[in-house]
Amino acid sequence: MGKWTFTPASPDRAQGENATLHHEGREIELSYSASVVEDFLKEISAIHREFDLRSRAVAASGTCPDDQVRHDSRV
Repeated sequence: MGKWTFTPASPDRAQGENATLHHEGREIELSYSASVVEDFLKEISAIHREFDLRSRAVAASGTCPDDQVRHDSRV
């Protein structure tokens, strides 16, 4: 999550610890939004994996799904 580190809640709910975000000695306890952040991170990871797979396929073939040859460009 950028410069912030996400620490999930303890699986042992008896400990009563919530998930937290950490950055440069600061900590934000996620009392109510932990499950939303966890779901978001799972979705972002899935998108990233899919992007990597598709990028490798395009790089290997030199074409995009529309069969057009693409050239590297720098903006």
